Amino acid sequence: MVRDTAMRLPLVEPMLASTGKMPVRLEEWALEIKFDGARAISYLDGTGLRVLTRNGNNTTARYPELDELHQLLGGRNAILDGEVIATDASGRPSFSSLQQRMMLTRPQAIRTTASRIPVTLMVFDVLWLDGRSTTGMSYRGRREMLDSLPLQGEHVMVPPAWPGTAAEEALSFTHDQGLEGVIAKRLASPYSEGARSRDWIKRKHQRTLDVWICGWVPTGNTVKALLLGVPDDDGLRYVGAVGTGFSEAERRALAALLERLAAPASPLTSGPTPDRGSPVRWVRPLAHGEVEYLEFTKEDGVLRHPVWKGLRGSLGE
Repeated sequence: MVRDTAMRLPLVEPMLASTGKMPVRLEEWALEIKFDGARAISYLDGTGLRVLTRNGNNTTARYPELDELHQLLGGRNAILDGEVIATDASGRPSFSSLQQRMMLTRPQAIRTTASRIPVTLMVFDVLWLDGRSTTGMSYRGRREMLDSLPLQGEHVMVPPAWPGTAAEEALSFTHDQGLEGVIAKRLASPYSEGARSRDWIKRKHQRTLDVWICGWVPTGNTVKALLLGVPDDDGLRYVGAVGTGFSEAERRALAALLERLAAPASPLTSGPTPDRGSPVRWVRPLAHGEVEYLEFTKEDGVLRHPVWKGLRGSLGE
């Protein structure tokens, strides 16, 4: 852990889940909901609250509702791992709704939009409590500690966990509720800071892919389509273009963002040549996002029926 000079708590790098099949010995695991939101590490040290993203960016001011953590924990010092979510009109987590909060920086706009699109912090782990680190404890021990904390509020919740033997129930529930999927967590595992570990395995109901925006096709002052790449041994491999899944507000916001990342040439180093039937504007590959897709085509290895899910994390500048 690295000490945060602005607070009296160490900085923690989030543990990350691996994609894979459900474990075989399910009795050694627990299952939690995988939410379609934004990762958040919350630090409370008695002097204030800081909420950091997966990449360590401070987003405290963006989510004023989460100050409720102070009231719930009554001045105790803690580091909590969780996911910030926003819901749609049906009450289901919606990343497109959350994006309307993620892009705001002006206090008045944040306050106005918060009244219309409130967020909730889903807390799923406790990494520090009352002066000591808990990352070396087993998941089972940390979960018992988390369940003992008074973290059920209007904007803060601890979501349920199922025993691994109830995997079928967990998968059915998350599918029926329109949730993204589940994460299986090994009961005996510690919290592995900054690692993508097989002790946490995510199982999504839809196929998704992390992608980097390498270029875009404009239409007026908005985005018509994004050209996508994924890392390979030689750099970035082209995996196709996505033109659906955007709201009009997202198209405008992405166009403004990508204008600032303009590059003179393609950052793509392998894969099929992108169709240049429309004018393409290349960008520095600093914007990271996610798409849903049906499959990769056998002919050229590009995404079939991709749908844009949204930006993930922060720019790598």
